[in-house]
Amino acid sequence: MEIENIITKKIKEKIDPFYFKLINFSEQHRHHKSNDRGEYSHIKLIIAAEDFNNKNKISRERIIHQILNEELKHHIHALVLKLYSINEFKLLSAHDLNE
Repeated sequence: MEIENIITKKIKEKIDPFYFKLINFSEQHRHHKSNDRGEYSHIKLIIAAEDFNNKNKISRERIIHQILNEELKHHIHALVLKLYSINEFKLLSAHDLNE
């Protein structure tokens, strides 16, 4: 749970998201030989933020990777990112977010 709190705190301090959701899907990979990073090795983040306005997918991902640099080195094995501007997020249906 500690790494979840660290990730949440860093994201909220750096980009002040309009919407933020962290999904831990590490349990699905618990028995993988390469999974040596603990309970939070596989994370999905869904974030809508003003910081993503007028930025392409790669630029948005770079922002998150810079914020979570240490966690990616030591804790997170796989990171799935769904990053939206606030306007893009408002246009999505709840079904689209769960893909």
